[in-house]
Amino acid sequence: MFERYTQAARLTIFKARYIATEAGSLKIETEHLLLGVLTTDKTLASRLLASPWAAETVWKLVERRKTIRKKIAGTSEIPLNEASKRVLAFAAEEADSVSDGRVGTEHLLLGLLREEKSFANEILSELGIRLASTRAELSRMPHDDSKQQEFVRERDPLPNEVVALRARVSSIRVRVGDAVFNNDFDKVRVLSDEEATERKKLILLYRQHGLLDWLYD
Repeated sequence: MFERYTQAARLTIFKARYIATEAGSLKIETEHLLLGVLTTDKTLASRLLASPWAAETVWKLVERRKTIRKKIAGTSEIPLNEASKRVLAFAAEEADSVSDGRVGTEHLLLGLLREEKSFANEILSELGIRLASTRAELSRMPHDDSKQQEFVRERDPLPNEVVALRARVSSIRVRVGDAVFNNDFDKVRVLSDEEATERKKLILLYRQHGLLDWLYD
């Protein structure tokens, strides 16, 4: 199903699965896909939502309007809900409409905008993101999700234990990306679970040190 997906688009799906699991959801819903897009492709987030950290705003909106349940054990393999399945179908159509053999993060975003009666679409609309204008902007200047800008926040130095654990999480993410590129999805699942464990430790450190704005980084 994902043969046409770029590496970034594939990572988006795995991140959406992780986000859904952490939110205690039994299915990958459209808001999880949206968060997956924005955390995977900060360049696209910066271009269309005016901030590479737009996922923070989206997550806060999700928290206000939906109950975030405790993570359910044994739910690492969770399916897409029906709306999310349609989003992926729309994304493929968007890629086909511009004769693009690949499905990238920009097509996933357009797919989310086409699924009109969804939570993700509601959030995007509230943020001023519309289908026609987004499609026109991407047509004017096509997006390449393999070219990512580096975004660095100006902040106080982090505690050494936080720096060390962030480096470990980052290293695991690189290995996940390599495994996705090589279509080794069994390894991706193992590494994704490892990342989830380490990231949970990292979140505890963020809270312990009062670094709540790092939770969405």
